[in-house]
Amino acid sequence: MKYVTIPVLFMILCTSLEVHAQTPPACTLEIEFTGIRSLEGQIAVGVNSTPEGWPHEPEKELLWTKEDMKDGTLVVSVENLEYGTYAFSVLDDTDLDQEMKFFMGIPREGFGFSRNPPHKLSEPEFEECFITIDQPSQRITIEMRYIAKRDKTQ
Repeated sequence: MKYVTIPVLFMILCTSLEVHAQTPPACTLEIEFTGIRSLEGQIAVGVNSTPEGWPHEPEKELLWTKEDMKDGTLVVSVENLEYGTYAFSVLDDTDLDQEMKFFMGIPREGFGFSRNPPHKLSEPEFEECFITIDQPSQRITIEMRYIAKRDKTQ
């Protein structure tokens, strides 16, 4: 019986180590959105891991309601985000259509980007916004920006 038990235990140990080794490291990323103007709508986030498609064609899209917002700040968590490089583009989607509204080229809804690059007349480059995820737990802050005046409904 001893001779059968030892090889079986060795096989189980090797199998569990192999499965563990194949699981890429992952992070719980906490994102704090500041400066949100109203409880209306939702926060829509596009995630890109490369400059390809940035920021108009995200690889992944995330949505959060604003019900837990307090004093213009909403804190959310992204679970199991694999280690790597990511850039986040954010829309304060007040009309729930997941598209930025413009009036004469001016954004009508709030927006933000990871690393909070300086505002200019076009979207920031991927290189200005990417962050490196390389720890089990990380936190970033994204400041929401609004160009248009506040709507009367807000």
